[in-house]
Amino acid sequence: MAKFYDDIPPFMIEWILKQHMFWVASAPLSGAGHVNVSPKGTADCFHVLDNHKVWYEDLSGSGVETISHLREPGNGRVTILFQAFEGPARIVRLFGYGKFHEFGTPEFDALIPQNMRKPGCRAAIVIDVYQSMTSCGYAVPFYQFVGHRHELIRFFDKREVADRRAVEESSTEHQANGLKAYWALQNSSSLDGLPGLQIAQDSDVLPISTFGRDIKEDGSSSITAAAIKTEVLEKVDPRITLMAGFFLGIATTALLSKRLMPALESFTGFAHWATKIRNSPIIAARRFPDAPHHPFSTMGKYFDEIPQFMIQWILKQHLFWVATAPLSGTGHVNVSPKGTADCFHIVDSQKVWYEDLSGSGIETISHLREPGNGRIRTVMFQAFDGPACIVRLFGYGTVHEFATPEFDALISPDMRKPGTRAAIVIDVYQTMTSCGYAVPFYKFLGHRHELVRYFVKREASDQRAIEEDSAEAKADSLKTFWTKYNLASRDGLPALLTAPESDVVPTSTLRRDTKEDNTATKAAKRMQMKTIAKLDPHITLIAGFVLGIFVASVLSKWIMTPQPQLIFLHEL
Repeated sequence: MAKFYDDIPPFMIEWILKQHMFWVASAPLSGAGHVNVSPKGTADCFHVLDNHKVWYEDLSGSGVETISHLREPGNGRVTILFQAFEGPARIVRLFGYGKFHEFGTPEFDALIPQNMRKPGCRAAIVIDVYQSMTSCGYAVPFYQFVGHRHELIRFFDKREVADRRAVEESSTEHQANGLKAYWALQNSSSLDGLPGLQIAQDSDVLPISTFGRDIKEDGSSSITAAAIKTEVLEKVDPRITLMAGFFLGIATTALLSKRLMPALESFTGFAHWATKIRNSPIIAARRFPDAPHHPFSTMGKYFDEIPQFMIQWILKQHLFWVATAPLSGTGHVNVSPKGTADCFHIVDSQKVWYEDLSGSGIETISHLREPGNGRIRTVMFQAFDGPACIVRLFGYGTVHEFATPEFDALISPDMRKPGTRAAIVIDVYQTMTSCGYAVPFYKFLGHRHELVRYFVKREASDQRAIEEDSAEAKADSLKTFWTKYNLASRDGLPALLTAPESDVVPTSTLRRDTKEDNTATKAAKRMQMKTIAKLDPHITLIAGFVLGIFVASVLSKWIMTPQPQLIFLHEL
């Protein structure tokens, strides 16, 4: 369960610096304002100064919500989220107040010298952390890091080249395509009209990063490949490495024995053409679709509903994030990942809902119930593979607690997941897409099962508490968990009101075998979702190699050994 610290402990710093991305959540003070959550995944942009201060390099984008919220008088609150995609489950949140230093200011230059600046960097965001926390993270699926995208760096490098040419050639055309013109158009204010960048776009300093450029006559930029190109390292399919090892073993045996050279030559020719076909432009385009031809590629495009193409894409995602905030300027902005399978549902183009599983915090429900609030802005989805994209749903949420008629209408007992405490219904009034180029490539491996197992045991205790009138079972029950952790938010806002005192015993679609040791063994076995982890390619390659040597040796021996049938045919 959640643990809180008054600083950032050393073990947490060490873990944070190993992560490939993080999320930033902020919110305006107005109850009608848009709560924001943004993924940040460009390599080496997050820095820890000490156990109370962190900062990150804020690259440009079509929105400027974080800076606007930090600039708002009486605000400045910000939450940084890290989550484990591999290894032991973990979520880390840093709570603090932020300030920003725009490009072209002395404070910016002190943190980010010109030879260290990334293309498109518009500000340095410095956060004074007053509290950190860890929680289980069991709702976050397993993902494998593949590599960073490079489109964002390329896009803004071209913009910065245009700025430079605009000055050198006094060209209004290049000025219109420059980064400063982009800042003036996209980053002057937030969605709610709060001021954003105020200095950077009018600065006399030219935005030039550490990346070398050869400015050509056509105005294009040849960026130093070694500086910005991040190769996407696909994890090779085990079947491919097994076959490669197999044929390599045959080839090695053939070279040593000089008895299977014709077969080796045939294999070599096949491998050569197979490699050419795999790396051909047509096949490469299918493996890595070109983002500009994708409907999500437009920078900051808005819709009054959830378009059909967006619905289809959303339902394929394995993970989403929910961001909410209280109205107080001292309240904690919250962002929570939701990754339990099949818990997000779309009713129509303006209404969605999700099954809210229990946890040690209950910020979302508390914020939705706060008078004058109710904003659940944002529900965010992001692409980890294929074309880059981010989708945000903006709306107002309604809470239907466990054991209410509205809850039962949405989630029948035979469909309920263990630990579900509420159904969150969201009336969506606006959606948006943005590029998502800052999100790295990840490969989905599978869902975790610890959260479901944990609440299977809790619900088995609820059943035992009724059947056996057991005080011990009641202490371990789900309703006791709700009473202990879910009655109020961190800021004291009311949360669950009826579920802990309901007469309904929480039961899900899973049968439970309640034993004396209270382990619900059979239910846990039925709910185990095995993580489909790929075999190490080195192991499969070696296994294939050994198998190839064995088969080649047997085949070679068979060829060289006179066969009775062949002798008989020869004599005929």
